[in-house]
Amino acid sequence: MITYDEIYNKMRSEFEVQSRFDFDEKSDADIRIRVLAGEIFNAMTSIEWLKRQMFVATATGEYLDYFASQRGIERKKAQKAQGEITFFINEPAENSIFIPMGSMVATADAEPVRYVTTEDAKITAGNTLVSVSAQADVAGRKSNIPIGSAKIIVSAPAEINYAYNREPFENGCDEETDDELRERIKASFLVPSNGTNKAYYERLALSVSGITKAGVIAKQRGTGTVDVYVSNGENSPTAAAVAEAQKLIAKNRELNVDVRVAAAQAKRVNMSVVVYAKGGYIRNDIVDICTQVFKDYLNEIEIGGTMYVAEVGKRLMNSGCIRSYKFATNFIDNSATAAQVFSAGTVNIEVK
Repeated sequence: MITYDEIYNKMRSEFEVQSRFDFDEKSDADIRIRVLAGEIFNAMTSIEWLKRQMFVATATGEYLDYFASQRGIERKKAQKAQGEITFFINEPAENSIFIPMGSMVATADAEPVRYVTTEDAKITAGNTLVSVSAQADVAGRKSNIPIGSAKIIVSAPAEINYAYNREPFENGCDEETDDELRERIKASFLVPSNGTNKAYYERLALSVSGITKAGVIAKQRGTGTVDVYVSNGENSPTAAAVAEAQKLIAKNRELNVDVRVAAAQAKRVNMSVVVYAKGGYIRNDIVDICTQVFKDYLNEIEIGGTMYVAEVGKRLMNSGCIRSYKFATNFIDNSATAAQVFSAGTVNIEVK
């Protein structure tokens, strides 16, 4: 796109040609030309921006949402991680201790994530603990935490001595990005859903928040049956997400077709590898980077897809922290069934 200086210089040159006078940069005409050049530049910038919003490949934000709506697609909203908080007392309670909904526990991070109970509970007389359903205070992937991470009591009855999560908090996800939404829109053009093919049921399932992958098997339970397997990538989707997908698909299914939605079975893949470090990296960082590279790759593979060892090696090298690697002999290409989704099992990384 033409720059402001180019516009200004062109206008100045044209002024000198038309007026047959040398241009005075301190004149009133110069001020007028500079202001006009600025407005022209702003208008051209706006036009260029609007041009980008006219195509799926370059549209952003709400304009990309407009394209999605034309294809019957909506941007997925962020979700809060779900789990349980267990509250403890040191000695068995003489009387029941009531723990109100909204009691809060947080992580010990520099930027803590808070978790709030979603139901009333109580430690009954003679007991020392109770587990209570809870969810993150804010939505997003960062609200997914491992066991024992939420242990700082923010608000709870004074009788409570300590608390923590005895199970991971899972299924938190960020709002769908422009790039992720754009890929779904493109896929709707490449494989049009017509109400009778796999793409139709996959698109319905993928429109549910908390579901990022979907696979379809026709006639698995006989003629007129369709089984839809769903996943949220890193973990099994929540029961609520599966139920929502089942309701949505049942409402929009073909006539006389029995459709069942279920969470895809996790197929865990173990990886054992020796990596040779580049200078400037410490062991723990290399282990963390390589582990995340492996998990990210598995997360990209669709339900029923294949994991390729060569691709894992390529991504490990592209991480930039190692100069070579050697996998264990039993780490080989792996294919999932149409009802399975890959997830990371035991990851053993030896750094040399």
